Amino acid sequence: MGMLGNGFTRKKVGSLTLGEKLQKIRAEYRVELSEVARETGVRLEYLGYLEHGEYAKLPADVYIRGFLRSYARFLGVDPKALVRLYERERSIAKNLGKEPEKALAATARPSRKFSFFVVTPRVMIGGAVAACVLGIALYLYGEYRTFVSEPYLALLEPSDGQTVSNDESMVVGKTDKDAKLFLNDQPVFVNESGEFRERVRLQPGVNMVTVKVVNRFEKERVETVSVLADYTVPEATTPDSPGESAESSQAPKLILSTTQKKPVSILVRSEGRELYQGDLSAGETKEFECNEGCTVDSTSGSGTLASWDGSEAKPIAGKPGTVIGVEFSLAPENQE
Repeated sequence: MGMLGNGFTRKKVGSLTLGEKLQKIRAEYRVELSEVARETGVRLEYLGYLEHGEYAKLPADVYIRGFLRSYARFLGVDPKALVRLYERERSIAKNLGKEPEKALAATARPSRKFSFFVVTPRVMIGGAVAACVLGIALYLYGEYRTFVSEPYLALLEPSDGQTVSNDESMVVGKTDKDAKLFLNDQPVFVNESGEFRERVRLQPGVNMVTVKVVNRFEKERVETVSVLADYTVPEATTPDSPGESAESSQAPKLILSTTQKKPVSILVRSEGRELYQGDLSAGETKEFECNEGCTVDSTSGSGTLASWDGSEAKPIAGKPGTVIGVEFSLAPENQE
């Protein structure tokens, strides 16, 4: 804390700047800035200027907002929040007279220097060859990095040491889109963006949740967190009559089929246990008994038909792409 010449006291502001917030989120995801540049297409030095608040070195505002939106989508945060924070910092800088307007204007205006470089067919062919060689080199370098390094894994939920008051927890995160993911040694679906979201059943007390990812070069990365399940298991009740016991033993049935000509990949679980993982072909049906309900993952939501407990067969989703965790509970009237 220090005294200014006008008698006011300067205090350190406790909130994070835009650059500090970006660095903090990226550090939590354990992502290098070079990886952000590769995934978003934003130049590495521009990302560095954003994280250090050096806005005068960046292009015009319209480009900066585009950089922030791409960065936000990669980190999985609200793009509007980052843009508002940027606009507020720029406004404060201008009001304090710290914005070098001439430098900003220079970055926004094209250079007036004329080039006398002449484009000839030979130059065009040479440029095309150079671009192809560079593209091949970048591809090989990316493949080499993938081969020698561990696959990417960002586990967002649950956090290590988290406490829940029920018998399940959501496991949420992101990995490479072409990687194989396992939750407590059970395969988990990963969507086209590399994101995954799956429930895991918990026993009373401390539970270890292990997430393993394997890339196409068989390189592995494992994250393990502990989750405390603070709940009481209800006491089992005895049926009042033999008829009641027989009725309760008849589990609801889930019947799956497909309208697609090509096979559809499905994954069916019940009570945290995998019932089936494989292909579902045209004209084929798969039948499952689900005591406490089932969840279905499929590579074609609108092309996978489900009949739950004798109901009419309907698509499990309204979109043709991959769907994850479609639930079928003991109340069939709640299913669409």
